[in-house]
Amino acid sequence: MVPELETARLILRQRDASEIDDYAAMDGDREVRRYITPEFRDNFDPAAYRAALAERMPRDFGPGFGHWTIRSRHAPHGFLGMAILMPVEGQGPEIEIGWRLPQAAWGQGYASEAAHAVLRHGLDTLALEEVVALIDPDNARSIAVATKLGFSLAGRRAAYGTEFDLYRRQRNA
Repeated sequence: MVPELETARLILRQRDASEIDDYAAMDGDREVRRYITPEFRDNFDPAAYRAALAERMPRDFGPGFGHWTIRSRHAPHGFLGMAILMPVEGQGPEIEIGWRLPQAAWGQGYASEAAHAVLRHGLDTLALEEVVALIDPDNARSIAVATKLGFSLAGRRAAYGTEFDLYRRQRNA
């Protein structure tokens, strides 16, 4: 289970089954899926997605790891996306940070703000030595967020049935 995290504008809480409609609406947008895995991007089935998400939501990755739903502190019912901190492919050994937001939330700094809170949690609270981000090389927005947070390109990494650019962030970077 993940702890609640707060920033100046955001509240990040453990995701739960009551939010499946929010996640389905976000991920139903092909542009949101554009830089995820080809399988997810190209073969999105809303009913299958909802069922799979309901099964995955309770998965425990250990204390402090998992998925957060991002919401505004000023409009707590407004869905702004999700952030993760978990072992790559659920197995590791690397610990991965990630974020995904609906188009309506793009360009407002929410991804950077949420990812910064999750990164601080990982490096400071969980005392991780390193966190990685797996990013499609054409995803300029996510590359900008990772760079802003101090991640550096460190090669390629196969995961989730495809290849990503691997970005690393050391605790003392």
